[in-house]
Amino acid sequence: MGIQRVSSKWAKTAVLQRSRIVNEYIPVTRKYSRQTLERMTELFESNYIKPDRGTYGNGVMRVKTTRIYEPVVNSEDSTTDAEVSEETDDRNLPDEPEASAVTSRATYLTTTYQLQYGTEERSFHSLDELERALNDRIQEREYIIQQGISLMKHEDLPFDLRVLTQKNLQHNWETTGILGRVAAPGKIITNIHGGGRLATFEELVLPHLHQDGFKKLRTELYRLGIHTAVQLQTSFPRLKEIGIDIALDEAGRPWILEVNTLPGIYAFGLLPDKEAYRKIKRYAIAYGRLPSKKAKSSRPSPKAQASSAKKRVRR
Repeated sequence: MGIQRVSSKWAKTAVLQRSRIVNEYIPVTRKYSRQTLERMTELFESNYIKPDRGTYGNGVMRVKTTRIYEPVVNSEDSTTDAEVSEETDDRNLPDEPEASAVTSRATYLTTTYQLQYGTEERSFHSLDELERALNDRIQEREYIIQQGISLMKHEDLPFDLRVLTQKNLQHNWETTGILGRVAAPGKIITNIHGGGRLATFEELVLPHLHQDGFKKLRTELYRLGIHTAVQLQTSFPRLKEIGIDIALDEAGRPWILEVNTLPGIYAFGLLPDKEAYRKIKRYAIAYGRLPSKKAKSSRPSPKAQASSAKKRVRR
């Protein structure tokens, strides 16, 4: 039987949320609707709205919410207007977001929603306006909405990581590589197809973490790759490989953005560690993703195929 592929982001997320270990790494994620848009923009300063099915970052949008408050002014106290962005890390969608010291003594004035798609940005002053703009792009397709993570940066550009986990020659899950992707200037996605560039894990992370912290994170990501694959396999038993998109927040904490069941592997061949790439290809050949060298060599060359075809025509 063939290698199983799962295109729905929501189907994969729902399975991963059932794992106590893996769920700790998943930002708050919901199916997109008017109700979840309203709730998520109340809770988080930044949210990403993604097609449930899609690749290369196509169709991904970001909404940033800014709330402006006017302080209460009395005869003994006078302050200037303050701009406050609400953000919470609560993973269980609390009934009400906690008020900050400023909001507890301020009168709500207005909310601004900034929508970015590619490099295009638009601002809206009501949820209705934002929803109409989103629906123009979403139309009848299924989307998800996910808590935005403020990405760690390299030379002032955000980056994320791709963790590759494969079935090894003993048919066990093994994490075989980590690479980095740096976003192009002005872009909200890091995908290479969207203008991002490849980088090594070490190049991107070592400047932010000391050597011990870097080693600890690498070990954590290698284990997370295996935990994620094992959990997904409970519902999708014919998986052989996964690519996990990992965000590191500004504190260095890893978050799972999404999981790809048809991960690109050739990008790993562009990195300096050629031994790791040889292992990746060896495993991919073993479980049928790539043709074996023997199969390649047994195929007739294009010239031979053409010659054989001519002979058959003559007959």
